[in-house]
Amino acid sequence: MIQQDPCGEEDRQVCAATRSLARAILRRLAANTTALEPRARAIVATQGEGPWVYDLWKISDIDNEDLKEFDLLGRPDPAWAKVAADVARLIRLADLRTHPHGYYFVYPLEDPRDFTIILPVHSYGPAPRRNGSPA
Repeated sequence: MIQQDPCGEEDRQVCAATRSLARAILRRLAANTTALEPRARAIVATQGEGPWVYDLWKISDIDNEDLKEFDLLGRPDPAWAKVAADVARLIRLADLRTHPHGYYFVYPLEDPRDFTIILPVHSYGPAPRRNGSPA
């Protein structure tokens, strides 16, 4: 089923550009994450201290088994800094009030402070749709 694009006609170009940016961040996020943990297929993040701060919580594999959990109270591991920065960028970019979950590759969890990002298996990320609808 093809999902209707939630952007109005006047915002179509802005939405397309924002979605392209989100796709690029997702590709870089997938590359950096799998370089550190090759079996990673999902990242769960939670809102940290401040409205636009997000901390890595855990990394899961394709079967949703936890591969790595992060200490939310301790200092973040410097090796994961790029991943954490891209996760925060992608979540901030996603406007979940006006766009459906997953439109910007970000899915909220039951707790409104928690989000998950499904990493693409293919290194280039999800393919863009030719008809302008979300992937």
